[in-house]
Amino acid sequence: MIHQVYFWLHDENDTQEFLTAAVPMLGKCKTVGRFIAGTPADTEKRDVVDHSWQVSCTLFFDSLEDQLAYQKDPLHLEFIDKYSSMWKIVKVYDIAI
Repeated sequence: MIHQVYFWLHDENDTQEFLTAAVPMLGKCKTVGRFIAGTPADTEKRDVVDHSWQVSCTLFFDSLEDQLAYQKDPLHLEFIDKYSSMWKIVKVYDIAI
């Protein structure tokens, strides 16, 4: 399965710090198979494209059970505890593959 997470930060000036110091913690969780993080691409502005978020990460899991274990992983919980004050909105999109 694929677990996509989008973050809208309180302060856009924190984007680089959040991208390089905070989000990589998630990729180190034990059950994550593959991890990608980034910022909105500078694609053309169209009604169907959302450029409003600051940081996104995509995590790949071999199974739903691995994703459920990730939710309780100490690094995931530490990330939330340490950095949740930096975001005002977080949205998650889970994809079955």
